[in-house]
Amino acid sequence: MTNESKTLFIPLYGKAVMSREGFFKDTTAEEIVNSEKESFDNVDHSRKLAIYMAMRAKQYDEIARNFIRHKPRPVIIQLGCGLDSRAVRVNHENVMWYDLDFPDVIELRKKYYTENEFYTMIPSSVTDFGWLEHITCRSENVLILAEGLSMYLSEIDMKNLIENFRNKFSKATFIFDAYSPFAARMSKYKNPINNVDAKIDFAMDKPEILENENVKCILNSDIIQKKYVKQLKGSDKLRFSFMGGAGKNMYRIFGYEIS
Repeated sequence: MTNESKTLFIPLYGKAVMSREGFFKDTTAEEIVNSEKESFDNVDHSRKLAIYMAMRAKQYDEIARNFIRHKPRPVIIQLGCGLDSRAVRVNHENVMWYDLDFPDVIELRKKYYTENEFYTMIPSSVTDFGWLEHITCRSENVLILAEGLSMYLSEIDMKNLIENFRNKFSKATFIFDAYSPFAARMSKYKNPINNVDAKIDFAMDKPEILENENVKCILNSDIIQKKYVKQLKGSDKLRFSFMGGAGKNMYRIFGYEIS
């Protein structure tokens, strides 16, 4: 498993911790953490990180649910899915859902997830664009999610991804999170991914760097949102109230409409 792939255990651990507390419900994450204990030896077990990962996942879940609720015949594609259970958490009955990650990750994933007529797992690198041939379901409403992925790609990779989406789909919505350049520089000194020797490449703070006449930014969102902070208690609530103001531009969720 590559160093970048090993980072999948970081958000998984956070979601399991916060699921046990009822802040974020993810019983699959709890199950996997209990079954793959050795894989979490090098994972940062800080409470702050666990809450942060759960907040990020909650927002992605909400985006997916809203897309499914308001778009006819939606297709969901999740890039760098790791062991995430979004396909389970989000009610996607009769919705075509594709989860993609490196072959060794998908092999592990198949211990916990089962394919069916609506759910397919694709073993591939994101940047090996042959994987797009596996998307056989046609729809004008395609949602592509890339949670915790962009930082391990390059700016050229990101632009190539978008261009390949434009060539494949008549219309698509691409959602991903990204560090600001300043946050990426600071991550060299303190970041949970450093424990597995993963390196950050892509960073952005100006959405227009990926825009063109066919690609428009439609989302530029804080990860720490007041509605999530309100669900916390005590020192957690105080800490994230401060973080939501002081670090709001360090790490954000972006969305682009591709046509």
